Amino acid sequence: MALRRDTARTRDRLLDTAGRLLAERGLAFSLPDLAKAGGVATATVYRHFEDIRDVHREFYYRLIDQLVAALKAVPGDGTRRFADTCARWVELAQHWGRAATRIRSPEGFLERVRAGDPPTSELHAALAPVVRELIASGEIPDQDTDYAILVWITLFDERVIVDLTELGWPVSRIAQTLSASVLGAWQGK
Repeated sequence: MALRRDTARTRDRLLDTAGRLLAERGLAFSLPDLAKAGGVATATVYRHFEDIRDVHREFYYRLIDQLVAALKAVPGDGTRRFADTCARWVELAQHWGRAATRIRSPEGFLERVRAGDPPTSELHAALAPVVRELIASGEIPDQDTDYAILVWITLFDERVIVDLTELGWPVSRIAQTLSASVLGAWQGK
């Protein structure tokens, strides 16, 4: 059942606030802290979330849903699509990267895909066609798609993007450097 529009707006505002709190404080906030920072009653927060882990999970699911939608919407093919996908990824990760570093899963990426974790499986499914297209066109050598995606995910880890952003690198430099590193790894260089 879909949430009413005003209820959905409140939930989104609370998740935005959770992202800000995660980035600023890490895990050191409670549901009452979220309510205060979000400008709503504590009871409102409890109507949306059972506990703080629920907030973390919903924040993560939302950011991955947004990332997947944005990556799937990148037009083109071949290395142009790959480069544009990487640039879009960096643009988005600069907004939520610090918050996401605070709530990382201890399980590996492929482990979560095999377990059927919805957001991780959706991200894998969004990246796989790009990799397969590069292989089919001969732009990278034939290789295990899961391995290739794992390399891509590893180099585009939000911690890496946060570090490079804090060095003062612009989005274009981060995206170009990381995408060149991914292509080099895929080509065995």
